[in-house]
Amino acid sequence: MSLYLTISANFRTGSPLPSIDDQYNDLWKVAKLLETAGFPINEWFPPAATPEVSLLNQAFSATGPSLAALAMSKADKANLASDLRILGVWNGMEDSGGAAYTTTYNTSRIPSNLDFSAQDASAFLDYRNVVKFVQSVIDFWNPMLVKVAPGGYSEKSVFTDRPAVGWMIYLPFEVSARQVPEAAQIIPIMAADGKKRQGTLIITTTDTFDVDNPAHIKNANAIETRLVDQDLLPTLREFVTRF
Repeated sequence: MSLYLTISANFRTGSPLPSIDDQYNDLWKVAKLLETAGFPINEWFPPAATPEVSLLNQAFSATGPSLAALAMSKADKANLASDLRILGVWNGMEDSGGAAYTTTYNTSRIPSNLDFSAQDASAFLDYRNVVKFVQSVIDFWNPMLVKVAPGGYSEKSVFTDRPAVGWMIYLPFEVSARQVPEAAQIIPIMAADGKKRQGTLIITTTDTFDVDNPAHIKNANAIETRLVDQDLLPTLREFVTRF
């Protein structure tokens, strides 16, 4: 089956804004996580005026961001702002096999975010590989929210003012299996010290989520409704103000 997968995480980066070098190093750390999903570290490229120019320079080496990618980022005046910066990379492929991700770091009350997308990444057809990547993202950024869904699911979610559950959703508080019986799995996420629970990853189905499968949509919608009924799915505005 074809799968256009999107993964987004919202988190706080604090002030002052991290340097370009530091933010690009965070991109590199994501690339290292993605190696196990079949994305070689040397096959990511920085944005440029044309795809052909982009492909002339690798974004990363085995040890960190490339000098070329850093130089290109620092030459872009948009990246020199003190309160907001967007940096990203792509794997040089469009349509099937294509993947890209960006980090948007800012110092305002609006959360920073990681946005990842991939078309037909075979490793991510297995929910366990998606879970492993999401858990690494949580460990790295301590986000307030992570959403995993195929493209097109948001239009089929129940609530327009709340996060769509989709295939998986991470919430920064405890949710039990008894509270969401429709979930295929509930994974407790522990804090770095291994003693305190910091959140919950809710998985709609252990099958590859198919936006054209009515059963998958029905189950995800049921989880959204169940969470809202128990005041466990804050509005998007509440995520900004409460967490």
